[in-house]
Amino acid sequence: MGKRNFYIILSLGVFLTVSLYLYNGIETGAEAIAKRQQYVDELRRKIGSLEQVAEQNGKTIDRLEQQVRQVKVEKSVDFDEDKDKTEEKEQEQEVAPVPVRGNRGNEGMAHIHQVQKHHKPTPPMTDICNIRENISVAHSDLQMLDLYDTWKFENLDGGVWKQGWKIEYDAVKVKALPRLEVIVIPHSHCDPGWIMTFDEYYSRQTRNILNGMAKHLGEKDEMRFIYAEISFFETWWREQSEETRKKVKGYLEAGKLEIVTGGWVMTDEANAHYHSMVTELFEGHEWIQNHLGKNAIPKSHWSIDPFGLSPSLPHLLTSANITNAVLQRVHYSVKRELALKKNLEFYWRQLFGSTGHPDLRSHIMPFYSYDIPHTCGPEPSVCCQFDFRRMPDGGKSCDWGIPPQRITDENVAERAQMIYDQYRKKSQLFKNSVIFQPLGDDFRYDIDFEWNSQYENYKKLFEYMNSKSEWNVHAQFGTLSDYFKKLDTAISESGEKLPTLSGDFFTYADRDDHYWSGYFTSRPFYKQLDRVLQHYLRSAEIAFSLANIEEEGMMESKVFGKLVTARRALSLFQHHDGVTGTAKDHVVLDYGQKMIDALNACEDVLSESLVVLLGIDSTKKMEMDEKRVNENLLPEKRAYKVGQNVVLFNTLSRNRNEPVCIRVDSVDAGIEAEPPVTKQQISPVIEYNEESKKLVVKDGVFELCFLASLGPMESVSLKLVKSTTTSKSEIRTNSKIQVDSSFKSSSVGNGDFIVQNDKVKAEFDGENGMIKKATSLVDDKPIDLNSHFVHYGARKARRKFANGNEDNPAGAYLFLPDGEARELKKEENEWIVIEGDLVRRVFATPMNDLKILQTYTLYQGLPWIDLDNEVDVRSKENFELALRFSTSISSNDEFFTDLNGLQMIKRRRQTKLPTQANFYPMSAGVYIEDDASRMTIHSAQALGVSSLASGQIEIMLDRRLSSDDNRGLQQGVRDNKRTVAHFRIVIEPMSPTSSNKKDERVGFHSHVGHLATWSLHYPVVKMMGETTPKSIASKNLEQELNCDLHVVTFRTLASPTTYEANERSTAAEKKAAMVMHRVVPDCRSRLSLPDTSCLTSGIEIEPLKLISSLKSARQTSLTNLYEGQKSEQFKLQPNDVSSILVSF
Repeated sequence: MGKRNFYIILSLGVFLTVSLYLYNGIETGAEAIAKRQQYVDELRRKIGSLEQVAEQNGKTIDRLEQQVRQVKVEKSVDFDEDKDKTEEKEQEQEVAPVPVRGNRGNEGMAHIHQVQKHHKPTPPMTDICNIRENISVAHSDLQMLDLYDTWKFENLDGGVWKQGWKIEYDAVKVKALPRLEVIVIPHSHCDPGWIMTFDEYYSRQTRNILNGMAKHLGEKDEMRFIYAEISFFETWWREQSEETRKKVKGYLEAGKLEIVTGGWVMTDEANAHYHSMVTELFEGHEWIQNHLGKNAIPKSHWSIDPFGLSPSLPHLLTSANITNAVLQRVHYSVKRELALKKNLEFYWRQLFGSTGHPDLRSHIMPFYSYDIPHTCGPEPSVCCQFDFRRMPDGGKSCDWGIPPQRITDENVAERAQMIYDQYRKKSQLFKNSVIFQPLGDDFRYDIDFEWNSQYENYKKLFEYMNSKSEWNVHAQFGTLSDYFKKLDTAISESGEKLPTLSGDFFTYADRDDHYWSGYFTSRPFYKQLDRVLQHYLRSAEIAFSLANIEEEGMMESKVFGKLVTARRALSLFQHHDGVTGTAKDHVVLDYGQKMIDALNACEDVLSESLVVLLGIDSTKKMEMDEKRVNENLLPEKRAYKVGQNVVLFNTLSRNRNEPVCIRVDSVDAGIEAEPPVTKQQISPVIEYNEESKKLVVKDGVFELCFLASLGPMESVSLKLVKSTTTSKSEIRTNSKIQVDSSFKSSSVGNGDFIVQNDKVKAEFDGENGMIKKATSLVDDKPIDLNSHFVHYGARKARRKFANGNEDNPAGAYLFLPDGEARELKKEENEWIVIEGDLVRRVFATPMNDLKILQTYTLYQGLPWIDLDNEVDVRSKENFELALRFSTSISSNDEFFTDLNGLQMIKRRRQTKLPTQANFYPMSAGVYIEDDASRMTIHSAQALGVSSLASGQIEIMLDRRLSSDDNRGLQQGVRDNKRTVAHFRIVIEPMSPTSSNKKDERVGFHSHVGHLATWSLHYPVVKMMGETTPKSIASKNLEQELNCDLHVVTFRTLASPTTYEANERSTAAEKKAAMVMHRVVPDCRSRLSLPDTSCLTSGIEIEPLKLISSLKSARQTSLTNLYEGQKSEQFKLQPNDVSSILVSF
């Protein structure tokens, strides 16, 4: 025992020494003081705990040693102290104050305005693989995956609080407690499309809501209002007089009106890709900055309706300097469990930990909904009586049959006691003596009656409650900022610390076994269109910014106006009833048409910009290589004519050497370029005939593939000429298809067959053409894939649950299968293999009934297999189609899904939960692995995914449902279309895992994995150009960036919009935001990159060297609301998404 105590004391000494060294070495300034205090408080707590358990706990030494190692890691990525002090002093002189809070320390000081430091610590490049080891554990107090393992998820009847329990309090003891502060927050949740289109909602309701805000905030001194959706606010603003605009700005300055979150929409968090989340947030914030000014800059996040919550959004929000959040749609059992231990308020920490990344202080509303019956307290029948819009003259009523009463001198005592009782019960669920009541619902405050009745009646209630000293309560109208300021004070006075929490809040259930996993897949046609627009908008943004720099800011404003239109169309669709597929049919069509218009706008911007970059004297617009006849059909490929130019644009910041394929009008076509294109291949075009359900050869059109070598963000114009040297593909098939005599063709039987390139080999089922095995040629170890289609029926039987609730059928939101999936009967069908020097494709039609076309593609030099699935489920009813892979990988009950394309999260199959609970959103990818192998499926669209057995991946493809699921849409999902889904399969041999893998709750793609998803989402842009005398190339970046750096977008800033005669015009600034993402690779993969040159590039970003004509660069907050100092070199923390503002 003596020897053990000696080692304990020694370890404590080492720990204290290193900690004090850090304490003295970290940065100075107000922010640093807060951080030091946090660290000291945490250190004292740990030491006290160690002293108590030293003799009893034999594992103390191991824990201390681990903590010392962590401290050393943190120190290794710290700032240079002297340089940091200089930078901080400079920033204090030129950077606008920024609200910054600490993670764990004195929360009472959390929101003092301080200067934010923008240069973040970056590990040296040589430690890149160690970074992944050091940021794989969040070190949070609450970890959602672990909690799911322990919670029972019992669906109990809690009484008046149906999903909770009977809350009680001691009316005498509350007198001695800190005074209960109640902030009542009027709000109106305005969906930019759902039951009505955006324009219908605006003209019928939202215009009236904002008109009422402008009127009543001026008439009512104590009234307050918060608002979130800038898409509606901008539409309203353009109609207003200067007098009204000045008045509204006054409300913002006085704190009577608050903009919360400030995005273009309240984004979905399951299907939305982080690029589009950044786009919609930036669009809203830029408009706020240009038109409302600094008093409107959002400080808090308001997410009350998205159906499940992702930590990706907090990561982006904190990068934009938003420090608080209110959340609503969280699984009812999760709410109950958190409430039991008063953990509904917490610091939301990223899965990769808090080093260099602030946590987001978050508040989860405890009850069922954000409407007034479910926000004042646990008893909705009581709370509904305090929604004064539901009085007889308001046009609404209470579902519980007891209407509100107008507050008078005669009833105020009774009514005040009723709502005070609800407030007091609600406060029992929180650690501190501050609560808020959202006072609103969907599209509220659209009539004067509501503004007047809510204000007048609550004022009387407040006055009475506040006069009752024995109640020890103070209630008032306020904004979200008012609430968090009160919370700061309460935390400072009580010393009560909030816990940290890591993980996500999927999959959401609002009651019973009603899991909202259906919307992960609903309307997949539009989910795919969303990513097409994302790609072309990003391409247009980058091309325009580069061209505008080339033209010294003189690009035409009408071109920039088209870019703004496209930004707003993509941003609008990120709404939580847009990309989710949960709107009315005619609203979906409206979204679709807006996206088609945006695609056309992007085509115009790309044409104008590439003409500038390539120096082409052209009067004819260039066209994309594909066109869309209307919004509900798949695109058609255009065929290039011999004599035209092929314009290519690489939007990635790294070199690309890969095959590019186009349609041409001649079998004797080829590319002429300088230097010459060394490899070219011509093939027949295979299509699916929906009437005959057969594969056919398209007459008069061929596919030309050639090896393109493109520098970072390089654009080139190549000439399409007659050529007899282009190699011709060979065809083998089990069908009787007729192929052009120019190609060698052979018929074979139905035996299994193999297709391979120099990196990967694939084996296919000879009867139906579906993939069976894949082998990476790195280790030559076959992995069984055994792909097949399965389907679910929709639960029809209506029943009552044990708690008395009625069941609902499946619909747009809910996935409620009628049992386990059933495998679709395999059919003997035709397949065709086309093989050439560059590209090898397999076309298969495994299911005639569903008109399925599968196309597998292997590109020379690339270690993956592309899979395109075309399906049509319109012949079915109450039918949900999935593609399942049953592999030989021993993944047990674990798998990893992405969160918004930004990060990978570990999932664990929960056998205690139903099938629908085990499906998760897949925005961009999923993988399973064992110690030797990993299989990743990258996805170019959002869909639902699960792993229901070891080695299995199941991806939902489409769903057709005849019933409404009683979540407000009032219809099923029957507007299906022929839909395509693009996937990329990567098989990776893996080196042995790290020792702490069992503790990890986060995953990382390899270098190859990151390239696979970026190149899938952002393929080389192909456009048709006019004839030019020779090939042209435009090298737009002087050097490529490191492999771990990704340009999310390169966005030219907008000047304030000019509104004249209800028309708007927006000019481009001579500034652009380069939004960067630094990823972390998993170095265990044994696959190597096709081009490794980016590995030798430094991790630093030097914009003035990348683009020589730039004048200056400075780092800013994500959406450019806060600016840092000028610099020539920038370093990003691993996993950072950050902006660099360049001027030209």
